[in-house]
Amino acid sequence: MSSSLFDLLWMAARRRVLVLLGATIALSPPPAAAGDFHHWVQFAAEGLQARAVTKSGACPKAAIDGRETAMTARAQADDLFPVTICTLDIPKGAKSAAIDGRPLALPPPRPNKILVVGDTGCRLKGLFLQDCNSPGSWPFPLVADVAAKLAPDLVVHVGDYYYRESACPLLRQGCAGSPHGDNWASWEADFFDPAGALLHSAPWVFVRGNHETCERGGRGWTRALDPHPFPADGRCPPQDRPFAVDLGGPTLVVLDVTTAEDRVANLEQAQFFKTQLSTAGAIPGPVWYAFHKPIFSSIRISGKETVGDNKTLAEAARDGLPANVEAILSGHLHAFQAASYVEDYPAQFVVGNGGDTLDPYTPAKFDGLVINGLTVERGRSTAPIFGFATFERGDGEWLVTDYDVQGKPLLRCHLRGRKVECE
Repeated sequence: MSSSLFDLLWMAARRRVLVLLGATIALSPPPAAAGDFHHWVQFAAEGLQARAVTKSGACPKAAIDGRETAMTARAQADDLFPVTICTLDIPKGAKSAAIDGRPLALPPPRPNKILVVGDTGCRLKGLFLQDCNSPGSWPFPLVADVAAKLAPDLVVHVGDYYYRESACPLLRQGCAGSPHGDNWASWEADFFDPAGALLHSAPWVFVRGNHETCERGGRGWTRALDPHPFPADGRCPPQDRPFAVDLGGPTLVVLDVTTAEDRVANLEQAQFFKTQLSTAGAIPGPVWYAFHKPIFSSIRISGKETVGDNKTLAEAARDGLPANVEAILSGHLHAFQAASYVEDYPAQFVVGNGGDTLDPYTPAKFDGLVINGLTVERGRSTAPIFGFATFERGDGEWLVTDYDVQGKPLLRCHLRGRKVECE
């Protein structure tokens, strides 16, 4: 984190945004502990899976189409994660599934309403602090509850679940009692408890964020959410392999770009990501990418420098991206953005306003901005407001809506191929 005057002013502005948002909301006590286990359905590299986190040493009972089926332990309890992570493959064509008698949400063959959320945890790191006990400062529990009421067919989380890296300062009531560190208590407080209603409402696709690197929240990611099998040695993998989810058009290709250097192009990394990005060209029909860091986006302009893009991924995409890739879903920037370009590149959507401290200098309109050689044809952002977005299938288009924490629509955009038009 830079110590420049601009960044110090930026940090102060972020804090002012949170004060204004939380001014009328009284502090609440830390959330009560959840039940004995959490459960959900997610798309994994091998197909659809049900997963459960249990404080018991034994995995809960499960059933598929009314027939009892055993869950298997994905990761056993240890000192930092005194819970067992269980998993169950759900075969194609299954009509119903349940864990411990509780029905699971299975995906329709062709999801028509996709809900996207990202950057949801409560920031506790050094001087950068949120009041995790205040819904005005950290509203993700409300975001998740309101989003669940929209009854999505699928939820895509574009990364950054874990933020509680440092202890809450002594005598700071706003985050008093918060756990910290890459352990189960932090992951439960940051994600599993507040996301409960949304976790149960629909199947999920989990994208790895830079907060889930091995140096930060990698243990929790690897044990609970990683779409790949748990490593035999139990170690966090520094790089996850891409995988694809068939949405009945488009196909969602999920990549791990968490290590891609933002401000300086790393040529070795760029070649690696170029190869990964190119794999989408072999998939028939339209493709959307889902990865955490956006390529051509902006949250502020410092002099002639655009901040918010990724120089390494831009180098990887310099010669173009496969023609069938129509859109990119990302987070990382703490705002909602939609952009398409004069050049023939996929549209970029950023949905990183789910809970962590917002970026206060996001431009509302950035048509004509040149980012890493691309010219923005249509670029829109909403004010620094927490929320989420939906993508609803239409006739030859997708209607994209950005919502605030109360479920009020803030901006509507139409995605047609690679082009975006916003109302």
